[in-house]
Amino acid sequence: MTGLFSKKKTPCAICKKEVSHTHKPKNSWNVNGLLCGNCYVDLMEKYFENDNDDKCTLCGDTPGSFNLWKPKKEWEVTGWLCKPCFDQKEKQDNDLKNFCCLCGAKIGFVSYSPKKEWNMKGSLCKNCWTMKTKT
Repeated sequence: MTGLFSKKKTPCAICKKEVSHTHKPKNSWNVNGLLCGNCYVDLMEKYFENDNDDKCTLCGDTPGSFNLWKPKKEWEVTGWLCKPCFDQKEKQDNDLKNFCCLCGAKIGFVSYSPKKEWNMKGSLCKNCWTMKTKT
């Protein structure tokens, strides 16, 4: 039982730097020994298989699997988004929540959701809500 919880430093198989936290390489990498975190990440990026899932679903760009973002559920987008498309969708979502979809006025503390039969996306200000409900 001695040495069970010790932090014995072992050398990395690639860079030979002594580290206390090591990673076990995959068999397909053909590396004998343990790896430090930096070498493990480098090898993982090198041997990582590129699938068709590595594309942005909106623009079709292939920035790599580490640079893709998961969209929010309310956006109703399947797949992954690149950073520019994610930022654009997030800005559109914030505009729908913070500005009236009819007049474009900034919505304060209280927002009004349109009825389903109105077929509108976004929120309404108090003035547009009262005007829409009267008609």
